[in-house]
Amino acid sequence: MGINETARAIESFLETYDGGGGKPVAVQVRPSGDDVDVIKIWIDLGPAKKGVDPDAYERATAAAIKEAVPEAVEFRLQVRAEADPSGST
Repeated sequence: MGINETARAIESFLETYDGGGGKPVAVQVRPSGDDVDVIKIWIDLGPAKKGVDPDAYERATAAAIKEAVPEAVEFRLQVRAEADPSGST
C-alpha cells in the first residue's frame, strides 16, 4: 500500500477512534510534502478534552494507528494533538 492509500486508511480509522473519552472534533491526515516517508496527522481534541495531556494522547494514537493499520509501520507518523484551552471551538 502506498503513502496516499495508507493516509486514507489512517483517516478512516480515526473517524471511529475514541481515544479514551470521545471522538476528536476534527482530524486531518496527509502525506508530508517534504518527506516521502512521513504521514502528518493533526487532531483537534476540542474543548471537551482540554484536560487531556496532548503528548500522551499523541503516543496512544500513534500506537493505535500502527495496530489498526499495519501498513502504517512502513511510514513515520507525526501526530499532533491539540485541545482548546479556551473552552470554545
